Amino acid sequence: MILSVASNMRHAVLIAVALFLTACPKTYDPKPAPIPKDTDKCLAAEKTLEKLQCKDRAGSPMWVNKLGERFSETCRKAQEEGRIFLNPACVRDAKTCEAANKCPAEGM
Repeated sequence: MILSVASNMRHAVLIAVALFLTACPKTYDPKPAPIPKDTDKCLAAEKTLEKLQCKDRAGSPMWVNKLGERFSETCRKAQEEGRIFLNPACVRDAKTCEAANKCPAEGM
């Protein structure tokens, strides 16, 4: 009789777990962030930075970083990874380095 009660309890627990698992909502499946549409403007933005001879606060050129990576590559990677929106269309159209420096903040 004790074995029968234990067997019934085990079945009841299995049924309860099965009901619980089927009643749970679907797990969240995050979708990747969309790639900004103006990533194709990164190279033009780099050319503008170089033409204007823009430098960062340390006096280093903004069109190439300390590792030798060009702005266009940094821009593309940053945007595809969703790190920061550099607003390359704004940088491309900038007439001064000061204007180019304000572009990422304007894209937020």
